[in-house]
Amino acid sequence: MRIDVQTLLESSRPRPRLDWMAYLGVLAVAAVLGMSLLAERSGSAREDTESVASLIMVLVMAGMFLNTFLQTRAARLEHMRMELADELVQLRRWPQAAMLLQSMLSRPARSPIVRLQALLALCSVAARFHRFEDVTLITDQLLEEMPLDPMATHMIKLSRAMALLREDRLFDADRAISDLRHFSQARESGGLGLVEMYRDVKTGHPAEALEVFAAKRDLIRRQLGHRVADACVLAAKAHDLLGQTEQAGQAYAQATLMSPAVELHRRYPETADLANKYRATPAPSFNQSGATLEVVV
Repeated sequence: MRIDVQTLLESSRPRPRLDWMAYLGVLAVAAVLGMSLLAERSGSAREDTESVASLIMVLVMAGMFLNTFLQTRAARLEHMRMELADELVQLRRWPQAAMLLQSMLSRPARSPIVRLQALLALCSVAARFHRFEDVTLITDQLLEEMPLDPMATHMIKLSRAMALLREDRLFDADRAISDLRHFSQARESGGLGLVEMYRDVKTGHPAEALEVFAAKRDLIRRQLGHRVADACVLAAKAHDLLGQTEQAGQAYAQATLMSPAVELHRRYPETADLANKYRATPAPSFNQSGATLEVVV
């Protein structure tokens, strides 16, 4: 993924747009007044002056309607492109999502909200390509420059903490996790529990990771859905570090039941060795009619 994130952060900033119709309106009024004064001095027919003035005002009104139509269409197109980018991310079509987001962010955004959504989607794409330094850059910029609601701030801080862990910036990650703990939205946060588990596994504290898993497993399931598989694979790694092979195998089977093993190992490279020690749950497949679900052993 060849994307200059710093350039996109600068180029996508919303900028005040010149209201050309306002200038044209002022010029039209000035032209009408000038024509009226000229007609009075030269003795021209008043009817001709009024006709020209009416024509100018009609043209100005038509221009205003046209400008409103074009602005509305451009805003609608921007929202449609953002919806398409979100769909590409959900479908894991990462290269196409990256190209679309780069195109959107290479010009000033019309709406700060759309820019925020595009940058968050770019975080997902950058993380998928292991560009965690870019994730940190984007999240730092968003937290610094944009007024965000508490939920959005919490989500961005979670992404930042996970990116710091993947970059092995453990001291900064620990500070980020401490900041999240003190954040008001973090008291019931499954995402924070997942980040804490990963930190404990990564730093060699498996017992602490299992304590977090036991305390927040149901919360992670409620808030993150199938991403509870991430917590299960981290729990499997924690059990494995403690030499609890039976519990590790059970947790690994649960994790791979909900998410492909290759995807879990991509997110958490520290768990890759589990694939050689424990059996993953086989992926289900349909028969040719598609009516019966079979488990391939």
